Amino acid sequence: MTPSHFREQPWPLRHARRAALIAGLALAACSPPPDLPGRAAPVTGPAPVLVPLDGILAQADAPGPGAAATAEVDARAAALRARAAGLRRQ
Repeated sequence: MTPSHFREQPWPLRHARRAALIAGLALAACSPPPDLPGRAAPVTGPAPVLVPLDGILAQADAPGPGAAATAEVDARAAALRARAAGLRRQ
Protein backbone atom coordinates (compact mmCIF):
# COMPACT_ATOMS: atom_id res chain seq x y z
CA MET A 1 0.00 0.00 0.00
CA THR A 2 1.47 3.37 -0.95
CA PRO A 3 1.25 6.40 1.33
CA SER A 4 -1.25 9.08 0.38
CA HIS A 5 1.39 11.69 -0.49
CA PHE A 6 2.88 9.33 -3.10
CA ARG A 7 -0.38 8.73 -4.92
CA GLU A 8 -0.91 10.41 -8.23
CA GLN A 9 -2.60 13.76 -7.72
CA PRO A 10 -5.13 15.17 -10.15
CA TRP A 11 -3.60 17.06 -13.06
CA PRO A 12 -4.83 20.59 -12.18
CA LEU A 13 -3.61 20.33 -8.57
CA ARG A 14 -0.08 19.29 -9.57
CA HIS A 15 0.26 22.17 -12.00
CA ALA A 16 -1.44 24.70 -9.72
CA ARG A 17 1.18 24.18 -7.03
CA ARG A 18 3.99 24.46 -9.54
CA ALA A 19 2.45 27.62 -11.06
CA ALA A 20 2.03 29.20 -7.61
CA LEU A 21 5.67 28.52 -6.79
CA ILE A 22 6.89 30.01 -10.07
CA ALA A 23 4.63 33.06 -9.67
CA GLY A 24 5.88 33.64 -6.11
CA LEU A 25 9.51 33.43 -7.16
CA ALA A 26 8.89 35.76 -10.11
CA LEU A 27 7.23 38.35 -7.86
CA ALA A 28 10.05 38.15 -5.34
CA ALA A 29 12.64 38.62 -8.09
CA CYS A 30 10.95 41.79 -9.35
CA SER A 31 11.03 43.65 -6.03
CA PRO A 32 14.00 45.76 -4.94
CA PRO A 33 16.12 44.36 -2.11
CA PRO A 34 15.03 45.54 1.35
CA ASP A 35 16.99 48.22 3.18
CA LEU A 36 18.11 46.22 6.21
CA PRO A 37 19.50 48.02 9.29
CA GLY A 38 22.42 45.60 9.71
CA ARG A 39 23.66 46.05 6.15
CA ALA A 40 27.20 47.44 5.87
CA ALA A 41 27.64 50.90 4.40
CA PRO A 42 29.85 51.29 1.35
CA VAL A 43 33.48 51.79 2.28
CA THR A 44 34.81 55.25 1.62
CA GLY A 45 38.25 56.63 2.22
CA PRO A 46 41.76 55.99 1.02
CA ALA A 47 42.74 52.68 -0.49
CA PRO A 48 44.75 50.32 1.74
CA VAL A 49 48.52 50.58 1.54
CA LEU A 50 50.20 47.66 -0.22
CA VAL A 51 53.25 46.26 1.58
CA PRO A 52 56.08 44.56 -0.33
CA LEU A 53 56.03 40.80 0.14
CA ASP A 54 59.80 40.52 0.70
CA GLY A 55 59.65 42.15 4.14
CA ILE A 56 56.85 39.86 5.30
CA LEU A 57 58.69 36.74 4.10
CA ALA A 58 61.89 37.88 5.86
CA GLN A 59 59.99 38.25 9.14
CA ALA A 60 58.45 34.81 8.73
CA ASP A 61 61.83 33.14 8.14
CA ALA A 62 63.59 34.94 11.02
CA PRO A 63 64.10 32.87 14.18
CA GLY A 64 62.17 34.21 17.10
CA PRO A 65 60.64 33.21 20.41
CA GLY A 66 58.52 30.62 18.60
CA ALA A 67 61.16 27.89 18.90
CA ALA A 68 61.35 28.19 22.70
CA ALA A 69 57.57 28.24 23.02
CA THR A 70 57.29 25.15 20.83
CA ALA A 71 59.86 23.27 22.92
CA GLU A 72 57.94 24.12 26.10
CA VAL A 73 54.67 22.84 24.65
CA ASP A 74 56.36 19.69 23.32
CA ALA A 75 57.83 18.96 26.77
CA ARG A 76 54.43 19.42 28.42
CA ALA A 77 52.78 17.15 25.83
CA ALA A 78 55.39 14.44 26.46
CA ALA A 79 54.81 14.68 30.22
CA LEU A 80 51.05 14.36 29.71
CA ARG A 81 51.52 11.34 27.42
CA ALA A 82 53.71 9.67 30.08
CA ARG A 83 51.12 10.40 32.74
CA ALA A 84 48.35 8.94 30.54
CA ALA A 85 50.42 5.81 29.92
CA GLY A 86 50.93 5.42 33.67
CA LEU A 87 47.19 5.75 34.29
CA ARG A 88 46.43 3.14 31.63
CA ARG A 89 48.75 0.63 33.39
CA GLN A 90 46.86 0.94 36.69
